[in-house]
Amino acid sequence: MQKRMKGELRKNQILDFSKKLFSEKGYYETYVEEVIKEARVGKGTFYRYFKNKEDLFISLLIKFLNEWEEAASIDLADFKSENINSLLKLLILRSFKFFRENEDLCNIYLRIGPGLNKIFEPYLVKFEEKMLNYIIVYLKEGIRLGIVRADLDIELAANIAAGAFLRVDYFYFVLNKNNGNNPADIEKMAEEFFQIIMKGIHC
Repeated sequence: MQKRMKGELRKNQILDFSKKLFSEKGYYETYVEEVIKEARVGKGTFYRYFKNKEDLFISLLIKFLNEWEEAASIDLADFKSENINSLLKLLILRSFKFFRENEDLCNIYLRIGPGLNKIFEPYLVKFEEKMLNYIIVYLKEGIRLGIVRADLDIELAANIAAGAFLRVDYFYFVLNKNNGNNPADIEKMAEEFFQIIMKGIHC
């Protein structure tokens, strides 16, 4: 048991150092030798946990998804209740907080990963699919409760909301993270996002 725990710590240590390197240098300019050096592990230790750089990068994408799900921790079954708006706001808030607090993973997911190759694509789209699923469940239940209009194109609306969420994350937590444009009040930002996306911009 102790040996397994030590192994998990070592694996996470390698992932943490590689996360920073991939974020700063990109996928192609990051090399296994650099990760080994930065993580201060032997070559044999690295290859005990990862087959190659590609496997390491995929592990980071999976780590991103798992950590986001843990941070968001909203049960889809909970959306079937009268406080459905509060639950969606909570999902948005927790997701914004996760992206802000995990800038390297955010940068890898939103800037480094897209367009690399088809091997990584399934891992990149999983987050979008899960976010879309949350929104679709919300919209369907909202229609049932009479708080979302019945003639809404659910698929279109869900994709607009998910796309807007990713763009906001990219703008604040990747493009503008170093120029003082990071929103200080993340709760206000989440509330405003919900109001704009779900209720529109009309007076």
